[in-house]
Amino acid sequence: MASSEIIEALQRCELFSTLGEEEIEQIATLSEIKTYKAGDTVITQGEYGTKLYLIAEGQVALLRSVNLGSRQGTMTIALLGRGRGVGRSALICEPCSASASAVCQKSSKLVSLEGTKLREMLDARPEVGFQVMERLAYVLNDRLRAAYGAMDTFR
Repeated sequence: MASSEIIEALQRCELFSTLGEEEIEQIATLSEIKTYKAGDTVITQGEYGTKLYLIAEGQVALLRSVNLGSRQGTMTIALLGRGRGVGRSALICEPCSASASAVCQKSSKLVSLEGTKLREMLDARPEVGFQVMERLAYVLNDRLRAAYGAMDTFR
């Protein structure tokens, strides 16, 4: 049985908050807790990701390196806290490269899920898969708007 800490993190997660107890418990069996220190990089922009991470405690920044010819820099797309997730590309496909880096701003506990196993579970339960993918579409829309907003400040 999965720990209560994992169950609580999944229930708070923006992707899984609409699911029932049975579905949450099934996803929890695919999950483990990982601990990171402030400054630790969870995901590096451009790397091929295989895991989805949900923030149980702490804060993670999404950072995007940009190259505009003679100008280069890093912009913060979002600061994420409890209930938010990073590494969504692992939920969509494999291999997919990360569009941004995820760096812990504080000591953090993240729930780690293997993308392949989660997708297999969602394929086997299409009604659950649809709920998760619908939530993913909302989250990606918000992230895209945040990225556009961050680019507006990079002048």
